[in-house]
Amino acid sequence: MKTLETEKVMKAFATKVVNRAINNLAKQDHIDTGTLAQNLDYSVVVYPSGALELDFTAPFYWKFQEKGVKGSSGKNSPKGKRNGYNSPFKFTSKNIPESAVLPWVKRKGIKGRDASGKFISHKTLAYLIGRSIALYGIPATRFFSTAFRYEAKRLPDDIRKAYASDVNKFLRFAIKDYNTKYN
Repeated sequence: MKTLETEKVMKAFATKVVNRAINNLAKQDHIDTGTLAQNLDYSVVVYPSGALELDFTAPFYWKFQEKGVKGSSGKNSPKGKRNGYNSPFKFTSKNIPESAVLPWVKRKGIKGRDASGKFISHKTLAYLIGRSIALYGIPATRFFSTAFRYEAKRLPDDIRKAYASDVNKFLRFAIKDYNTKYN
């Protein structure tokens, strides 16, 4: 059985999920280089039986953005946030290498100051930010799950109608084929 209508609906659904997820990242100001947004994609596989499989793909670190990461200190952040709450991920060290944070600090043009108001180097600032992230964690964005749930609520009628259309076309073809062979 061909499932062209159902396949179209699944592709439209997946496209909406991806676009909404990217918008969620943008609204939360979590797009830096754009790599995650550019590589968020999907594939629809149609099996000979007519079954459909929908897979979403993204860079490996998407799950850290999605679910957050608990800090190694186990404490709330200085702002009182519970970063990475309910996340399966946790930092184990008390610092992230400054080399991982330094490019971000430079791209953002962040200037740090010490207690006396003097500017500190990018390298020192990267070290301090890396330490803070490792100690207190990364907040969950739920950028993908929120998008998926939102679009999934609107999906059942579309899928039902598309699948009914595909079954109707299949039955018409089968009856026509039967009539030509046996009548």
